[in-house]
Amino acid sequence: MHGKLTILCENTVTRPGGLVGEHGFACLLETDQGRYLFDTGQGLTIINNARLLGKDLAALDGIILSHGHADHSGGLLQVLAASGPLPVYAHPGVFASRCWAGRYERRPNGCPFGPEDLRHAGGRLEAVRTFGQRVPGFLLSGEVPRSSRFETGDPNLLVAGADGEYVPDPFLDDLSLALDTPRGLLVVVGCAHAGLINILRHFQTQTGGKSIFAVVGGTHLAPVDDDRMAATVDFLRHCGIERLSLSHCTGLGRGGELAQMFPGRVAFANVGFQFDF
Repeated sequence: MHGKLTILCENTVTRPGGLVGEHGFACLLETDQGRYLFDTGQGLTIINNARLLGKDLAALDGIILSHGHADHSGGLLQVLAASGPLPVYAHPGVFASRCWAGRYERRPNGCPFGPEDLRHAGGRLEAVRTFGQRVPGFLLSGEVPRSSRFETGDPNLLVAGADGEYVPDPFLDDLSLALDTPRGLLVVVGCAHAGLINILRHFQTQTGGKSIFAVVGGTHLAPVDDDRMAATVDFLRHCGIERLSLSHCTGLGRGGELAQMFPGRVAFANVGFQFDF
């Protein structure tokens, strides 16, 4: 597969011209087999940024959601208003009631609309639970096995259980994608809540050990401790990944560390970042 990847929503902007950052993520994938949007940000910037970057949302073939947090799903209805009816590929748990719980506060951070709102906006939910090529040329992870001992999740992120009480979120809906390029797999992650190493191992297992050429997106390394960071770095070195294009929840500090540890192989994938593959 060949194509171009463009970041439409991200926490930061480093180029002039009216582009705007927000806490969130959205990535446009224009390939020789279709044009798909991976996540939609919160909805604060995606229409503006797509217009300024010359990306026509009306030309999309579909939308893929990495998970149900508002900073990845919140712009979906706006995108559908611009694009018209489209298939939306996501785990059926994407609409779960969620919150972030800190020491002194708790605030909702789940998808800000429900399945009925999605249908009224023209979105057709295509439920994804298992690994496969549901989208032409796109390998969708489905539910990711938790094989890593050290990727234990973020204790501040909660989801409503069957009894309505909030419990640590297992993120069964965490969905990533991979594209099979001439240089190896290009893996795109939204927040990597399933664990970056778990995700990369899953794609390698499901593709018979294909090499991973590049990783793009949010890796959720900002809140991890030094031991988990060291274990993650060891795995990435073992994989021999050529490109790490870091966004969103990777965190500026951890992103800077990775840039030092992998000189010449790290880029900061902020709004307007483009990558030909």
